[in-house]
Amino acid sequence: MSICTRRREVRRAGGCGFQEAPECDALHARILWRAEHDRGVVTVDAIPAEQGKDSLDIRRVGVDVLLLSPDGGSRQLLLSDGPRHIHLALREGSLLDGPVRLRYALEGLADIEPKLLTVRRLAGLWRLGRMPAELFPRDPRARRWIEMLRALDASRDGASQRDIAAALFGAGAVRRDWRAASDYLRLRIQRLARNGEAMLDGGYLRLVAARVG
Repeated sequence: MSICTRRREVRRAGGCGFQEAPECDALHARILWRAEHDRGVVTVDAIPAEQGKDSLDIRRVGVDVLLLSPDGGSRQLLLSDGPRHIHLALREGSLLDGPVRLRYALEGLADIEPKLLTVRRLAGLWRLGRMPAELFPRDPRARRWIEMLRALDASRDGASQRDIAAALFGAGAVRRDWRAASDYLRLRIQRLARNGEAMLDGGYLRLVAARVG
């Protein structure tokens, strides 16, 4: 477990407010989406408490902690074990002075489901001492997103559509189907690269906003 505190928020085009080290691999990168893009962010107040069964101490949570405290901006807490994250916005109090009892600010109905899921995940982390994997199911669309980005990267590096198809779907599929009458494989690669461009051009923000957790 590590605790990282930062005072500078990255304000630039895009939805991420924390600049991760470029050498960090995707499984360990801490992705801190700005609260206006992430419907699952829960606002909390931290009330000083005794160490006990109903308090949270970020020094003892068992996962990595990122606390972003920009001057004049809202403080953001990210709890992460690598691929799984819990994002809270701290409205009042401090998390660095020892155990606290959290008070949650929930209102309205439009975003209540992703916010309640965040609270359930936090409760699971507090209870188990690790991220509750069952509350972080794999998104069935993730494989296609990966294919889109791989196709886009390869296309920008100058790879041919046939080479991209071989890398994504195997040389056997290319030998068998590349010249098929429907031309489906070539069209699939073109569509993946085109959708990857759209994702890179801001489409990923719609995915962040649409997800429930």
